[in-house]
Amino acid sequence: MTQVNDFYAQMLEAQQCAAEQRVVTRAALLTELCALGVTKIEVQYEGYGDSGNVEDVAVTPDTIALSEELRRRVEDFGWDFAYALSPGFENNEGGYGELTWVLETDKIDVSHSNRYIETNTSEHEGL
Repeated sequence: MTQVNDFYAQMLEAQQCAAEQRVVTRAALLTELCALGVTKIEVQYEGYGDSGNVEDVAVTPDTIALSEELRRRVEDFGWDFAYALSPGFENNEGGYGELTWVLETDKIDVSHSNRYIETNTSEHEGL
């Protein structure tokens, strides 16, 4: 039983470290993006079949272009943030969503959908 307890303790510690890192990353990105004049970021993500990725990052105003490095960091942050709310959504039929970050108020909204297969069974016996 000790191994199970150790595993869960390690898992909880890793989740806590990841949450703390998201706070640090969020603050750094907020500062950098606001300095560029960005007012809103939208990150669209999708996952299925045991993998997933960010499909698109939209910047408001759309006249601002992010460097490749900054765009990658925004993608990673968006994925990590959404994944923390819906872990495992990339499995099986998967899930998808959009993270919207209004930088002026530092508010993040996530709209997430999970896909699933529904089965209706009917049986007819002794006809």
